[in-house]
Amino acid sequence: MGTTPRAAVILAAGMGTRLRGVFSDLPKGFVEIGGESLIARSIRLLQERGIRRIVIVSGHLGAAYEALARETPGVEVVENSAFATTGSMASLACALESVKEDFLLLESDLFYEERALDVLLAGDEPDVLLASGPTGATDEVWIEAPDGYLRGMSKDPGALGEVYGELVGIVRISRLLASSMAEAYADFVDKHGHGQMAYETDALVAAASRRRVALRLVADLLWGEVDYESHYLRVRDEVWPRWMAQQKPVNPSARKIN
Repeated sequence: MGTTPRAAVILAAGMGTRLRGVFSDLPKGFVEIGGESLIARSIRLLQERGIRRIVIVSGHLGAAYEALARETPGVEVVENSAFATTGSMASLACALESVKEDFLLLESDLFYEERALDVLLAGDEPDVLLASGPTGATDEVWIEAPDGYLRGMSKDPGALGEVYGELVGIVRISRLLASSMAEAYADFVDKHGHGQMAYETDALVAAASRRRVALRLVADLLWGEVDYESHYLRVRDEVWPRWMAQQKPVNPSARKIN
């Protein structure tokens, strides 16, 4: 039985090279959808759900995250100084130097429905990976999960057995799973001599061979990452309007009259 996480780690060190033609002055977590940046929205949603500590791992244009943390209680920043030559697992390893508790792991460039967090925080499973149905967004990562537990991930669905769902980029991670991922990363560096390891397709899959990682499939989840210009346009023009259409309208009679 797991403990409900009260901490979160947001991976935000990436260089965002595939978005530089559109957004170049700030990290991609600062892309705005509906007048709110992706990173600010994630922080708000996490804090509304009782997450008291949020650790952002910065790298490219990290000063923007430092400034955000200074004005946002409960948010701190650690730097992956080798962000240009390492992968996302190296960034997570930086956070694990100080995060010694169960946590939610998120990528910084995501727009998602609130229930993406709710389904991970609910229940007793300590280690849970969120999956959606097919988005058609391109550059998808597919998940293989026989019996509902992670076995493999790949951008090539043909390389897997039966495809369970599409990776969203939000995970509930226990301290024990984090330790297994850190061990997998250390082994990778020892073997290859560099830190270009992905947290999900490499480290999480390796750790799942030693510790069960459950899957939560929300087939109709509205979400999108912003890794390419086409991704941004999809989120802005398709995902966000559909999300807005689902929001409950304000009852005029319930408004406060001054």
